[in-house]
Amino acid sequence: MNAFLEALGISFRRDARSRGPRINKLDGQLDREQKPRGEYYDDA
Repeated sequence: MNAFLEALGISFRRDARSRGPRINKLDGQLDREQKPRGEYYDDA
């Protein structure tokens, strides 16, 4: 999943309230934190 999302340049996070996946804003704080670690989908 991470390789696919990396190719698209999209990162996701798990919404704290609904627990559903949410797309991070392009160049947003979480986007900038996750991409260098290679975590394009954060399931935490």
